[in-house]
Amino acid sequence: MDHQGVATHRILIVDDVQDFRDLTFEVLSRAGFQCVMADNAEQARLMIEEQRPEIILLDWVMPGVSGVELLRYLKAKVTYAHIPIIMVTSRDSEEDRLRVLEWGADDYIVKPFKPPVLIARIKALLSQSQSGSEGTVRIADLVLDLKEETVFVGDPAVCVDIGRIAFRILAFFMMHPDVIHGREAVLRQVWGGDDSVGGRTVDVYVRHLRRALEPWGHHQRIETIRGSGYRFSGKQ
Repeated sequence: MDHQGVATHRILIVDDVQDFRDLTFEVLSRAGFQCVMADNAEQARLMIEEQRPEIILLDWVMPGVSGVELLRYLKAKVTYAHIPIIMVTSRDSEEDRLRVLEWGADDYIVKPFKPPVLIARIKALLSQSQSGSEGTVRIADLVLDLKEETVFVGDPAVCVDIGRIAFRILAFFMMHPDVIHGREAVLRQVWGGDDSVGGRTVDVYVRHLRRALEPWGHHQRIETIRGSGYRFSGKQ
């Protein structure tokens, strides 16, 4: 298998269960990634400083400092906030998924998962980080900086952190307003048509977007078209 260009990507696996760490290490190493591991939050902080990973896989429930506490700490630090974090957890309720996204996670995967699912989600985040899109998209006082993957809203403008995948969905909607987008179209655009990602995942991210935009009223722009998908209003 040709892994040319992949091995430069370093992944940090943070989980207190050794069997899980070892299995994930093996899966990702076979896919050509460089992997480092930590079994608690404090060790993870040291590894992040020393190893500078490009993506962090983070367990939710760990003894001492939980994965969620570490997530919020990292996303609050300018030096670490740019690192994509995938929360890997057995917690599968929609409310838990939404909370994780609102706390700053870039994606989430529910245990147990199939190895191709994990690899596909990692590659999706890496491709977004390297996409090199330029310019801005504006609808009323909602502005996206495509190069920096940043959302600004309101007057005066406020920066809103919604995570990379949610950003990509919002960019897709805003660049193609007033059109009904089926869930399959969103999946193709954001996850490359990965069969392991279902329509429910799209729905969770859309709810996350609505919550993030609600203080400025822009949540009303995202309309659910029953049986079809979503439509984003481009009204100025």
